[in-house]
Amino acid sequence: MFKLTKLKSLFNKLNISNKNSDNSNSANIDHKNCYYCNKSFTKKLWCKECDPFMNIEGWSSGNNEIDKFIKDTIYGARNKKRKFLEWVPFDKFKDINQIGEGGFSKVYSATWIDGPKMKYKNFNK
Repeated sequence: MFKLTKLKSLFNKLNISNKNSDNSNSANIDHKNCYYCNKSFTKKLWCKECDPFMNIEGWSSGNNEIDKFIKDTIYGARNKKRKFLEWVPFDKFKDINQIGEGGFSKVYSATWIDGPKMKYKNFNK
């Protein structure tokens, strides 16, 4: 098994270039740039231009406004610490109660059984 430092070292040495004979069109791609748009990563291996939309490519709720909200939330989550959009299946809720009703919707409250995901750092390494 590779140690993380060894893996990082090997990854940093990775250099992919096209086989174009014209040097002016030659492109070197490394771990600092997105391999789709070649822009610099905004976070470690994260391209804020491509990744949020590739994560849900081909998926649609059927409502353009909801789809835009989800995409914008995923995009915005990479610019703030500990904030991200998480899909929670209906069966992960309990104590579901209707608390309101409007012209086109019903509003519910519920208890999230597992709670939000948390990111933990292992300080023992």
